[in-house]
Amino acid sequence: MQKFREKHVLALIIWLGLALIAIFTLPNISQLVRDKGAITLPANVESEVANKIQKKASGGKSVRSLILVFNNKNGKITAEQSQQITDAANAVRNDSSLHTSSVTSPGDNAAAKKQLTSDDKTTQMVMVTLPSKYKVRSQTDKLLNKIKTSGLRTYVTGNDILNEDFSTVTEKGLQKTEIIAAVFIFIVLVIVFRSLLIPFISLLTVGLSYLISLNIVMNLADKYNFPISNFTQVFLVVVLFGIGTDYNILLYDRFKEEIKNGVAAVTASRTARKHAGRTILYSGSSVLIGFTALALAKFSFYRSGVAVAVGVAILLAVLLTFNMFFMATLGEKLFWPSKDLSAHDRSFLWHWLSKLTLSHTFVMVGILVIAAIPLLFLGKQQLNFNNADELPNTVQSKAGYEVIQAHYPAGMSGPSTLYIESKKPLNTQKDLAELDDLTGYLKSEPGVKTVASVTRPSGDKIKQLYLKSQLGKLVSGLNQANYGLKKVQKGLKSANKKLASSNASQSAAQVQKLANGAKSLQSGAQQLSQGVSSYTAGVGQLSSGSQQLSQGAASLTTSTGRLQAGSRQVTAGIRQLQRQTGRIPTVQRQAGRLAAGSSSVTSGLGQLRSQSTPFASGLNRLNQGSSQLQQNSSSLTSGAKRVASGSTQVNNGVQQLNRKMKQLESQTQQLQQGLTSATNALGQIDSGTNTVNNYLKQMQKSYLGDTFYMPADTIKSASFTPSLDSYMSKNRKITNISIVLTSDPSTTQSAKRIRTISADVKARLKNTDLKNATVAVGGQSSQTADLQKTANGDFLRTVAIMLVGIGLALMIVTRSLVQALTIIGTLVVTYFGSLQITRLLSGYLMARDMLTWNTPFFSFIMLIALGVDYSIFLMMRYRDDASAIPDVRRRILHAATIIGTVVISAAIILGGTFAALIPSNVLTLIQVATAVIVGLIILVITLPIIMSAMIKWTYPYVNDKMYQKKLEADEKKHPTRRSKHSES
Repeated sequence: MQKFREKHVLALIIWLGLALIAIFTLPNISQLVRDKGAITLPANVESEVANKIQKKASGGKSVRSLILVFNNKNGKITAEQSQQITDAANAVRNDSSLHTSSVTSPGDNAAAKKQLTSDDKTTQMVMVTLPSKYKVRSQTDKLLNKIKTSGLRTYVTGNDILNEDFSTVTEKGLQKTEIIAAVFIFIVLVIVFRSLLIPFISLLTVGLSYLISLNIVMNLADKYNFPISNFTQVFLVVVLFGIGTDYNILLYDRFKEEIKNGVAAVTASRTARKHAGRTILYSGSSVLIGFTALALAKFSFYRSGVAVAVGVAILLAVLLTFNMFFMATLGEKLFWPSKDLSAHDRSFLWHWLSKLTLSHTFVMVGILVIAAIPLLFLGKQQLNFNNADELPNTVQSKAGYEVIQAHYPAGMSGPSTLYIESKKPLNTQKDLAELDDLTGYLKSEPGVKTVASVTRPSGDKIKQLYLKSQLGKLVSGLNQANYGLKKVQKGLKSANKKLASSNASQSAAQVQKLANGAKSLQSGAQQLSQGVSSYTAGVGQLSSGSQQLSQGAASLTTSTGRLQAGSRQVTAGIRQLQRQTGRIPTVQRQAGRLAAGSSSVTSGLGQLRSQSTPFASGLNRLNQGSSQLQQNSSSLTSGAKRVASGSTQVNNGVQQLNRKMKQLESQTQQLQQGLTSATNALGQIDSGTNTVNNYLKQMQKSYLGDTFYMPADTIKSASFTPSLDSYMSKNRKITNISIVLTSDPSTTQSAKRIRTISADVKARLKNTDLKNATVAVGGQSSQTADLQKTANGDFLRTVAIMLVGIGLALMIVTRSLVQALTIIGTLVVTYFGSLQITRLLSGYLMARDMLTWNTPFFSFIMLIALGVDYSIFLMMRYRDDASAIPDVRRRILHAATIIGTVVISAAIILGGTFAALIPSNVLTLIQVATAVIVGLIILVITLPIIMSAMIKWTYPYVNDKMYQKKLEADEKKHPTRRSKHSES
């Protein structure tokens, strides 16, 4: 049982059991990272508010946008290829397995074609919106199969698939890193210890720590939403393998020293754990405090660094327990096949730097200050927030993104969307006018390429909805109306002139004369009828009344003459009336009938006269022809009656004609007066319309011509409904405005523009009906702006917390405020210097002039948390040698000489581990690795200088020249002098 405890078999069993449990309970890391490792921003930032509004507008559904890219590398896209693209878009639209929310292709309409076709006509895009609840990888693969087009290069890109590909590339890079780091560490450990077993045991120990800590972190993330990111697993690997190997070197080195001195394996393992373990605990605690402080960060991406703290805690427990089994069991065999168990040689580099500093302190420190000035104050530190730059160009989503950048305005790869949420519907005339005005204002903002909204779906003004166009149509209508009015006015004047020339008054006077003659004709005809009646009645008394007959005959002759003369006068009057009333059809017809009646009368009178004249001349034969007259009396009576009846008809017709003529005369006068008034009124109307026309023309040319006005019937029309559906929610209370910038949407330049646009829009809407609406800008640029603000603000806060925590740990370890502040200052200067050199190397070697936005954060926590280890190694050795070497200068020189080999070996191990990140092809990992490697080099060079100068200035020696001579003499006498106390 005692051997069981001494050999630490229980620790071996426990850790191996935990390892088995970790293997079988490890969740699907890849899927977990994709589901919960994405960067999330606080809920109150603008881009997140915009996402919430967008979700409301979509009926509570979360959607993602992907871009289908079609490119003809040989020239312009042909008409046949355009049709193929349209067919492909329709195939995507009709594929039920994709559950597409919307598909917009160049073949939909002229506006879409203008927006989605590149200026050089070689590239077309199709915008697709899909539910985000499905995996983006499967959606992308389906889309790629659907859009394959002969003769065209096809891609699917977008923010979600870029992030998915970034996770995939990072995962593959991690696999490379694990293999390269393991091989590198194995080789270095073989070189350092000249042993084959130590590399295996060291890697087994660190690997066990990594497996168990990874299991804990991922299960916490899966069940309790522990913060993780795409980089969590990567940095667990490099930190645990890096510092784990460093601590193993320290522990194995002390164990080897005890074994070399003849101490038993069990005792040597205990001694090693007691002394080297103390240093490991101090160093590890500082690292643990540094990473644990990240839990106080507000940004979840920064909090994901706490996973490393979990790994460091497990690592410390494994190193100080699991290692004990191998050291206590194997003893000297642990270093097989090496026979030389001599401890590390002196570090001539650190010895020389420390000695030179102690002799020429101001010179050495001055050199460091001069070297640090350009690194600290020269050059810009603008950061790159474009996640696409993290990917190699061989990834299809990155290739599609590059095609968009090459053939479209840079902002087309990620348009921004301005959301406006109101409590009332926005499809009113006034609100639409406000939205159109806002659209025009946004278009005038610097750095904006195009703006599309509900009133400008194609990005351009619809001319028909502005007063300039509407007034133009009105002016044109008024011109046509004026032309018609002039024609009517001219016609009225002509009609008035013709009526005046018709002399209706003279015609009426002639008709009046005709009426008078008709009355005379009727009177004569009646007299004739009476005479004939008398004649007929007196025929029987002919013989007795011959005298009366002669008088009657004379009277008959006279009357007949008068009647004939009157009849001729009537006929002449009617003929004249016909000539004068030729333009009046009604009068003309009445005159025609009168003329016919008059002719009949005249004919009858002629017959009567022809009969009365022989009667008068043959009066002497009256007696002889009385019998014949008696026979003809009935005929005479009949003719007389016809004459009387005809004269009555003539009189009635003429009297009626006279009345009509008088009415016509009155109406003609009224008509003339009306025509005159109408002509004058038309002149006034023409003058008024000309005035209005000139006013409207001036208004059209003024600024008012740019005023938006949409008629109510247009808002409800079928032609405007598609625009409402595209840019407004179903209840019309949410609208969106699409904004395409001229710059890359992921750059800080675009982020700054979006912040300015957001502030300007909110200020502009304060004095409108939309002042109470919720306004937020979404999209890549808005996310970049929020990410920049969140990351930068929380970075300073996290840095302060981390430095305070590590500073307190250093004060406890070193028992000195000055030493703690010196170490912190050295690490901070090292960080800034390494960051500047990394930027220069990145621009020179990789053509990337900017650091990725998360490089400073990861570089800082790695350099500060890991670099403090080497300071603790040095200062712990300095403190442990206090009893053996009272002189502080000689003590710091001795500590630097002894611990320098350990630090340099550890730095090589850690630097090599981070160098394993470079083949990952992930820009952030490459830049972080570069920064850490450069920082380690700076620390290896500056630590012995800074700490030696600090000790000298803290404990000044009375006579530096005497001390220097004594120091040189001591070095000549004991060139390899070591402390009588073993290294701890």
